[in-house]
Amino acid sequence: MKKLKSVMALASLAILASVLFTACPKDSGTSTPIVGPTKVEKIIPVDDLELDKSKIVGSYAYWTYSLNDFIDKEITIDFSCDMKVVNSGTAGKQNLQWQINDGSTYPVVVAREYLPEEADFIHLEGKNETPYKVKSGDVFYLSTYQLDTDNLTISVKNINLKISYGGDGKEQEEKPAKVYPTDIFTVGEANSCGITLRDAKEAFTIHYDGSAASSIKTENDGSVTWIATAAGGGGGGVAFYVKSDKKEINLGNYESIDLELVYSPVTGAWDPSAQVPGFCLRILPWDSTGMFGGYVDLQYFDAKDEYGTLTINIPVTQAKIDELVTSSGVDSVLGFAIKFNDYQRGNKDGDQLKVQLKNVKFNAKEGAPADQPFDDGLTDAERGTVEEIYYPTRDYTVAAENLTDADKYNKHAWVYLPAGYNAEDKNTKYPLFILLHGFGQNENTWGLSNKGRGGKIKGYMDKGMKEGKVEKFILVCATGVADKSWGPNGGGNSMGGFNAFGGELRNDLLPYIRKNYNVADGRDNVALAGLSMGGGQTFNIGMGECLDLISNFAGFSGALFAGADDFTAGVEAKFDKELKIHNLYMICGDADDLVYGSFPGYVEAMAKWDRVENFESYVFKGGTHDFPVWYYGFNDFIQMVFKEGVQLYN
Repeated sequence: MKKLKSVMALASLAILASVLFTACPKDSGTSTPIVGPTKVEKIIPVDDLELDKSKIVGSYAYWTYSLNDFIDKEITIDFSCDMKVVNSGTAGKQNLQWQINDGSTYPVVVAREYLPEEADFIHLEGKNETPYKVKSGDVFYLSTYQLDTDNLTISVKNINLKISYGGDGKEQEEKPAKVYPTDIFTVGEANSCGITLRDAKEAFTIHYDGSAASSIKTENDGSVTWIATAAGGGGGGVAFYVKSDKKEINLGNYESIDLELVYSPVTGAWDPSAQVPGFCLRILPWDSTGMFGGYVDLQYFDAKDEYGTLTINIPVTQAKIDELVTSSGVDSVLGFAIKFNDYQRGNKDGDQLKVQLKNVKFNAKEGAPADQPFDDGLTDAERGTVEEIYYPTRDYTVAAENLTDADKYNKHAWVYLPAGYNAEDKNTKYPLFILLHGFGQNENTWGLSNKGRGGKIKGYMDKGMKEGKVEKFILVCATGVADKSWGPNGGGNSMGGFNAFGGELRNDLLPYIRKNYNVADGRDNVALAGLSMGGGQTFNIGMGECLDLISNFAGFSGALFAGADDFTAGVEAKFDKELKIHNLYMICGDADDLVYGSFPGYVEAMAKWDRVENFESYVFKGGTHDFPVWYYGFNDFIQMVFKEGVQLYN
């Protein structure tokens, strides 16, 4: 087992079952000018709101307040409460924060206060200084943050929440939005723009399926314009093939890439407090499905001004070539993408940036050989296939006696079948692997597809199975949200749906796959894994609820929902000791500020747990809460799952 490079205190990341309160303000109207203030004030005493070990069921302890009645209004929140911490053990990092959760990974922090050890009730208060425009589904919540002990009780009372919108009592005009120029997006001579490879220029070829932008248009001069939209750090952009015939080049043959683009925020759709626009050049390897599927970030770069023309030379370093080869096996590049970087740059979700890509030039190294056709060493017969399925299920957040027809539906998922799979051959059966996504994601997140080459994880499976490093199995990428918000292409932000997935897994998904595919019998032939929230589901639901059905598990940067000792105690209390965990794997980046705090303690506990027969863990050096870590972990896990005692890091 690979040793942890550093040891951090065990973090008890917990969600207290939320208590939802809803205000019912009257709409003051949206006409100009706004006359007078419209305030809503509600004082909610909560005398017994406590977090202790018996109530840990999620990532943080929190209390929520719905903002749905303020949709499209700019609100100001004044908040106060009294709070104390008792039995805090090694307290010191505990703190309280109040935030607006807009469904993104990084909510808007209104204020944060550190809590003292072993204190009487202390008064805490805060206010958002900049009015916040409410969108559907937004909530305000009070939460604990970075708890560093599992021996902790937090009590909260006298919650005072004031929400204001409108004027300050005086008639005031709305400030006009800043006007950004549109005449900078010029169109030159025909065929004057495009991509240049080894001094040969051709028109851009857009990878539409791999793009995430609106208003994509090829202009008469060959340039391409589009609108990219901020989305919680995942700002969109456009993907391009490097060659019009969609064949690959070898990144190792090039020393740098020149970009020329024009950019400007969209008038009325840009937060004036945001930083100047930022971008990222992403390299899309042969197994990529687009700008959000299997990429390698070559370089992030910022503009100097709010709008204008940007030209930049981006070096292709050996480190990036090595990263590409490590990720995809070879240095074959299918394309590239220009992404709008809205990560922690002051943008609000919905901010829009118009971009016009004029020219891209790949500068070959002196004496570089010709680019070679892609070859991963596999024939078509040695590659697996991908199917789409729709399996019958229902909304598991609705009690069975209250179900209506609207609560029942057919749910989409992706199924990978290994090379040689024959539906008619009932004598040859395969293990089953269910793969889950994270918060704000869905069944498409892992990039498995029946288009192109099928995505990065398909490449890992095809090659691993061909080389004999991976046992052949059936893989299902499903949406781990068991309510009506599942999709297709759902938002993946229903906590109730995430928590209820065990019912769907047990009663619907597993039976459907067993009925319709040649799946081997027994729990040792079933695996469950997931990233982030899906990693939390792997522990909480897979081991915590379905250990009688599944014996192989992996958490990729898992959102671990309880202290490790509490978690194992819960499993021991529910399941017979004979139900062993055959294989367990965990990975996390050491620069992952979201979940790494709980990782070392869990690794230590899982390594000692006598229910686990074979355990492996890996610390991804410099890894954040992102796909390079998760792809690495997936490739690790498939080389040990459904086998006996495989140790990847002796």
